[in-house]
Amino acid sequence: MKGLSMNRRELIKTLAVLAAGVSGLLVVGGQRRVFAADSQNKVLRVQNDLDITNLDPANRSGWYDEMVMFAIYSGLCQYKPGTEWGWQLDAAQSLEQVDPLTIRFALRPGIMWTGGFGEMTAEDVKYSYERFLNKELAAIYASDWEALDHVEVTGNYEGIIHLKHPFAPLFTSTLPHASGLIVCKKALEATKDKKIGTAPAACSGPYKIGDWQPRERLTLVRNEGWNGRHSEYDQIQLVPIGDLNTAQIAFEAGDLDMTKINISAIGKYRDDPGDNTLTVRPALAYTWLGMNVDHPKLKDLQVRRAIQQAIDVPAILDATFGGAVKPAYGLVPPPLAGARSKNLYPYDPAQAKALLQKAGVSGLQLRLDLSTSTDGGTVAQVIQAQLAEVGIDLKINQMDGAAFVAAGQESEGDAWKDSQLRLTTFTTAPDASWVTAWFTCDQVGIWNTQRTCDKKWDALNAEAAVELDQAKRAAMYITLQDQLEETGAYVFLYHGSNAWLTPKTVHGAWTPDGQWPLFRDVTGA
Repeated sequence: MKGLSMNRRELIKTLAVLAAGVSGLLVVGGQRRVFAADSQNKVLRVQNDLDITNLDPANRSGWYDEMVMFAIYSGLCQYKPGTEWGWQLDAAQSLEQVDPLTIRFALRPGIMWTGGFGEMTAEDVKYSYERFLNKELAAIYASDWEALDHVEVTGNYEGIIHLKHPFAPLFTSTLPHASGLIVCKKALEATKDKKIGTAPAACSGPYKIGDWQPRERLTLVRNEGWNGRHSEYDQIQLVPIGDLNTAQIAFEAGDLDMTKINISAIGKYRDDPGDNTLTVRPALAYTWLGMNVDHPKLKDLQVRRAIQQAIDVPAILDATFGGAVKPAYGLVPPPLAGARSKNLYPYDPAQAKALLQKAGVSGLQLRLDLSTSTDGGTVAQVIQAQLAEVGIDLKINQMDGAAFVAAGQESEGDAWKDSQLRLTTFTTAPDASWVTAWFTCDQVGIWNTQRTCDKKWDALNAEAAVELDQAKRAAMYITLQDQLEETGAYVFLYHGSNAWLTPKTVHGAWTPDGQWPLFRDVTGA
């Protein structure tokens, strides 16, 4: 397969698009030169992996949406920036779990919605969380509030969250995360379908949407009604660049102030950062190769098991990252409780060949879909070579990130029927329940692109979310991952790191896994 290198014409075209989307910047001799416009507005230019697709807390698509949502909405609490996971108050001036089923809150007075929709009240909190349970909404993230019974409003700013049963992840992956963000009841009720797409009905955070040029630039501007802590930047300009090699070039050219880089590029900046700051955090993410069990070529468990045992994960990571990344033994990333320490079906090419022969399969041709990235392309090429050694001919199909996501979802058409192998990375929150939530029967055709479905697995997954004994809970998640591997549809690859570059004049702020910049806390020189 042809690699991800770009010819000169492609590079010039790419950087021209970036320059068109980043106003007020001139690059001379590799130095950042600022136009007069920037003396009036302090602007932070940031790479985002994809363009926004859905800014609804209940139906967001991924971290590329959440990066924006954490800036334009408020929640009762929010994650703290830094290297240790924890939460801090946001819209709430008090938030207390009275007992396993009862959480009391009181909002800060004076939080105003944009669009003239007035002040945030406890009715907005009730509406925001209970809508996750609305069957008509069909919330993708409904499992985050599965334990919710109702929210009781006890005053204009006060209320009580009542749970049906204990829910261990409430303060780790629900309330501080995007499912805990509050939306405006009046604004949503005034819309035709009571849903949010790429245009929020109303904002309550320090920023609001200013201008959006799809696939080029999203500009966040100050929310004049914000009454919280003052953020430093007048504008946040988000540029969607899925290829981190291209993003790195744009940063070095002076067209970006903050960007992720490939893991394979970490060594370069660690050895010689120059006038830049390199920030590396262990990712709460998981990358795996998944197989569509409904595809005719992959219905036979023996074929899927052969693929599992034909793949040498340490060799892949050595070729891609030079040994800087450790193999994953499951979906749950260390140091979360429930991380596994070994695989059930390790690399064994002789056994893989025997399984294919037993299945009566020869000359098997398969396609591996993945989104565009330099590191992902290398991983795919090594997998291609390894499968060739057992007689499987693999075609690599790299595509735009949005097209890759759409190709796995039934709501986007019939492309999922042609899906065979997929190389996927999911990000997660600091709780194992957020890792396994996407592999249930309900998620088939949405995020469960392997289409594995076992009601007993779903039942154990639900039990694990409410188990408060941490040792028992960890054992449950290990069993859940064992059972996924037994399906033959999963090859666990790596968890990796998130690495960011900023000039020394920008002091970044991220969640402890480095997944999202927290724009409220980013400061400049």
